[in-house]
Amino acid sequence: MIEHFKLHFITDQLSGAQVIPAEYNLLLVFASILTAVFASYISFLLSARIKHSYLKNESQIWTIMASCFLGIGIWGMHFVGMLAYNLPIPIEYNISITLISILPSVFASYIVLSPALQTDKGLLFRSVLMGAGIGCMHFIGMMAMIMPANMAYEPWLFSLSILVAVVLSGLALKINELRLAKGIHQTRMNLVVALVMGSAISGMHYIGMISMSVFETEYTTYVTTHDYSTLAQLIIIILVALSLFVLGVVELRARSLLSAKLKAVLNTVQDVVISFNNEGKIEFANPATIHVFGYQPHDLIGKHIRTLIPEKSLELDEILRDSQLSKRTAGKSSSRLLKGQRANKKRFPITLTISSIGKKESGPYVATIKDLSDIRNQEAFTQTIFDNLPIMLFVKDAEHLTFSHVNKAGEQLLGKNKDQLIGLNDFDIFSNEQAVSFVQTDRDVLKSDETLTIEEKPVTIDGNTHYLRTRKLTIKDSNGKAQYLLDVSEDVTELKQAKTELENLHQRMAMAADAAHIGIWEWNFETNELIWDDWMHTLFEIPKSEFKGDYTAWANSLHPDEYEDVTNKLKLAILNGEEFHAEFQIVLPSGKTRYINADGRIYGNSMIGVNFDITKRVMAEKKIRQLAQTDHLTGLANRSALERFIKQEFARVERTGSKVGCLYFDLDKFKPINDTHGHATGDKVLVEVAKRLQDTARKTDCVARIGGDEFVVIVTDIENQVQINRALSRLICAIKAPIKSECGDLLVEASVGFALYPDDAQSFDELLSMADKRMYDQKHHCFSCNVISCK
Repeated sequence: MIEHFKLHFITDQLSGAQVIPAEYNLLLVFASILTAVFASYISFLLSARIKHSYLKNESQIWTIMASCFLGIGIWGMHFVGMLAYNLPIPIEYNISITLISILPSVFASYIVLSPALQTDKGLLFRSVLMGAGIGCMHFIGMMAMIMPANMAYEPWLFSLSILVAVVLSGLALKINELRLAKGIHQTRMNLVVALVMGSAISGMHYIGMISMSVFETEYTTYVTTHDYSTLAQLIIIILVALSLFVLGVVELRARSLLSAKLKAVLNTVQDVVISFNNEGKIEFANPATIHVFGYQPHDLIGKHIRTLIPEKSLELDEILRDSQLSKRTAGKSSSRLLKGQRANKKRFPITLTISSIGKKESGPYVATIKDLSDIRNQEAFTQTIFDNLPIMLFVKDAEHLTFSHVNKAGEQLLGKNKDQLIGLNDFDIFSNEQAVSFVQTDRDVLKSDETLTIEEKPVTIDGNTHYLRTRKLTIKDSNGKAQYLLDVSEDVTELKQAKTELENLHQRMAMAADAAHIGIWEWNFETNELIWDDWMHTLFEIPKSEFKGDYTAWANSLHPDEYEDVTNKLKLAILNGEEFHAEFQIVLPSGKTRYINADGRIYGNSMIGVNFDITKRVMAEKKIRQLAQTDHLTGLANRSALERFIKQEFARVERTGSKVGCLYFDLDKFKPINDTHGHATGDKVLVEVAKRLQDTARKTDCVARIGGDEFVVIVTDIENQVQINRALSRLICAIKAPIKSECGDLLVEASVGFALYPDDAQSFDELLSMADKRMYDQKHHCFSCNVISCK
């Protein structure tokens, strides 16, 4: 059994054996080389077709199929070459290994043909893979040989065969890349690439064969003849047939895809596309004929083009009548505006574009028909809108600046109808000075190619001055050349007058606000933006340079005691969409306080209002309230204030369970002072006594003067009689102290009575009456002399 799976390199053991001489069939050698070149030529031809395929999946499928073909072609070249190698010994082939040897050649072919690998991998990398694939195919194929001898290889020739495959493959791939990049598809250039790649395949094979030697073994037997020419011819015929089949299938598939694409495009086109011969017979129609003409495409096949276009067309007549003219116009196209006819015999506007296919005198021709019905309707619709817009529209010819169109609003302004205005220029309508200005502006717009806006430009027409807000812009054709100048104007005369009156009104209001010291403000409660006029800054003493322009500038000025109440009123007004009214105190940066009256009303997302200073009024009201509640001479609480204080204490007693004491004082020895020294001295004594009572009483107590020399002290939070006695002792001692005056030291005393709530009385009057009664009782019995001591 010969071990045909083992490769041997030259060794001392093998060098001692007899070399079996071999011969080559030169005709088969030539046929094998031709097979390699032919297979390479077909492969590169296929690679160009695959590269220009725009469908990724389609390209991948055909790349794999072409790779299989080329791999079989390279494999066929190898075995034709092997059949050209004649040895005088019997040779057989292992079928499994023979079939496996096809795989490297298919892999090498995929490297050549795959567009993805051509773009993603470097040339050196692909060259090495190509050479390795060819080499593997060759040496695996050699391993399939079964013979009664040993094969051995010369190492350097073995390596040279692989190097030749790599270098020549790389050269062929590079030439092919340059050819495809420059779009060169001549047969001669394709043949050059095929020759180089064929040389790579053939060179590798025959150098590999030269590197191989066959040595005798003890099992070697000899035969006289081998005839493999029939098998070689069969392989070549199969390869040629296979190549023709693959090329044919690829071409048919490409044409089929192209036809499918064209049909898909024509079916989605909204315009009608038909083809017809020089006799006018329709050969093809796309589905657009259904909605444009009302015909099914198959109903038009064989009918004359006059079915769709009965109107005479010089171009169509010439094509149908004169084949020589069609020869001169081959490949050209032109459009005409004609009338088409629907299936219901109604005529409608169309454009007809005809072009010939190829350069044959007899056609065929392709016609594209566009339905202009909607365009005409749109033009009428646009014209109606143009004429009836409330703003003025003027269209001028860009070259001569003459009016080419004016809408009704423009006619009304200029006092002329459209027919009178068409063809006129600005000098025919306006004064010379105004016309010069208008023309210069128009030229500037045409020159700058930008839209120009003119605000409130005065225009005098028939002695009347109008203020116009105008926009001018250029209308260009499809080539970018200025054709018309559009003037869009709005008469803002009334708006201008209203604005002037409003400015005057604002000025008068500002003067009135300044005179009345009224500040005006606007607050956007969504963005928190706050706007103040000058007087607001004066009221709040915040300079404009320090004003942040938001709500916090106002809120931070509110007095802490009133912040919550005022902000709640403001939030409630916004929530309910009501007016805002509030009077509050603010703290100025200087530390002083000021009273403000604020009124606001909501407009959209903003509140607009006024502030004015009410400090003098509030202070005056406080003064009045103070005078109404105090004794004018001593400054103590009067009877009214005393009554309000006691009633508040009665309510607190009900909650706490404590008691309230009422001490009623009547001055003794006061009348002699008044009679002896006069009322002025008497008043000074009363003021001093009031001061002593106020200083001696607690802060929570109330001291009042209710008569000429009668005083009342309300003592709060009484728990027992001891507290009353202590209060009486302090107050009597304060009264008895000598009073210094210009007349010397004056002495007064006081009689006092007391009553407790709720023990002695249930009301203010009862409490005061009970304390008064006890005071008189004490005065008559000299109670104070015996009970009260200042020690």
